[in-house]
Amino acid sequence: MQTITHQNFVNEYKAGKLQILIDKSKVGDFILSSHADKHYKPAYLFWTWLGIILLVPVPIILLFYHWYYSVIAFFIGFIVFKASRKSGAQFVIENMISNEDFWDYILLHKGAKITDNNSNEIVSEFLARMENK
Repeated sequence: MQTITHQNFVNEYKAGKLQILIDKSKVGDFILSSHADKHYKPAYLFWTWLGIILLVPVPIILLFYHWYYSVIAFFIGFIVFKASRKSGAQFVIENMISNEDFWDYILLHKGAKITDNNSNEIVSEFLARMENK
């Protein structure tokens, strides 16, 4: 396991030497945290809730009109919800690059796994110090 500083992380990621895997089940928690950029929160909430509404209540209501409207609404909701998760993961990566505190926050809460091109795991120096205490 290698350690890396934030500046080295940014440089190596931009050079294409690192891969980042984001835990998509934690994306919403990270975006809504106080460490994240507040400008992405409204859009993430809107698209996530739109997807949820299209997944559950709208198809139930549309069942009273015709079943295929219900199926269409469900699939559109599924697509919107998945897209909001993917977009949220991309936001987390962008915010990790621009904000060192957010980067440490994500790695501390095990929300991302950073590997190099040889699949060697990389951790922040901050996290390595925390684990050695």
